[in-house]
Amino acid sequence: MLRKILILLLTFAYISFGQDLKIAVLSYGEPIKEYKRYSVFADYLSQKLNRKVDLIIVEDVDKVFQLFKTNEVQMAVGCSVVYFELKRQYNVEAIAVMKINGKAVENGVLVVKKDSDINSIQDVKGKKITLGSPICMSNCVMPLYMLANAGITQHDVINIWSSGTDKGAILAVMSGIADVAGVKEESIKNYQQYLKVIARSPSFPRHIIMVSKNLDPKLYKQIENTIFSIDSETLKSMEIDGFAKPQPNMFEIIKNYRKILELFPVVR
Repeated sequence: MLRKILILLLTFAYISFGQDLKIAVLSYGEPIKEYKRYSVFADYLSQKLNRKVDLIIVEDVDKVFQLFKTNEVQMAVGCSVVYFELKRQYNVEAIAVMKINGKAVENGVLVVKKDSDINSIQDVKGKKITLGSPICMSNCVMPLYMLANAGITQHDVINIWSSGTDKGAILAVMSGIADVAGVKEESIKNYQQYLKVIARSPSFPRHIIMVSKNLDPKLYKQIENTIFSIDSETLKSMEIDGFAKPQPNMFEIIKNYRKILELFPVVR
C-alpha cells in the first residue's frame, strides 16, 4: 500500500513539475546586474510553470552554442546574432524581446575622443578601430555595417580588433590605444563628456528571449503565455518595462550579417 502511494506521489510530481529547464544568458559584461535580473526571471518561470528553471550566465558566445548542441539548455537570452545562429543550427525561435527604458530595440555607435579630428565615418580611413565584442550586434556587426555602407573594409584601416567589452573598447579610445570604438549606444552614457559620436546605426532588437522548438509544443506555448502575463512587481524587480512580440521587420536589416563579417575576416 505504501509503495503504491509513493508511486502515485512520484507520478504526480513528474506530471506537475515536468522536465527542468535551463536558461543561458549571454553576458554583456555586467554579471551582477544580469544575475539579479535573470534570476528573478528564472524564479518567476519556475513558479508559474511548476518546474525548476535554472540560470546560467555565459560570457563566451561559443559556450551558448555548445550548451544547445548538447541539449543542456532550452532557453537563451542574447543579441540578434546569437538568435540567428541558434535558429539556423538548433531549431530555436525568438519568443519575446525585452523592453528597457521604453524600447525593445537598440543602436550601435562609432565613437572617438571628444577632441579628435575624426568627425565623420569617412575620416575613419587609415585609423585604428576597436569593437566591444567579436560577434554581437550593437558592438560588432552594426559598427561594421556602418563602415561597410561607407565603403570601408579592413584594408582601409591600420588595425581593427575586439576589446571584448564595450568598457574595454571605450577605454582603448580614451587612452589613445584606438582611434575609434564601435559600441552599443547605451554604453557611452557615463563617458559622454569624453567622447563624441560620429555615426549611429539603424535600430535592431536587443535582449531576445529564445526558446527551443524541440520542446513539447504545449510547454513552448505555456512559456510564451507566461512571459506575456508577467506581473508589474516582477518587471520592477527585473528593472525592465515588459516584453514585446518579435516582428519579422525587426530582423530585416541584419539578416545578411554574415556578408558584413566577411568584409572584416580579422575580427571573426
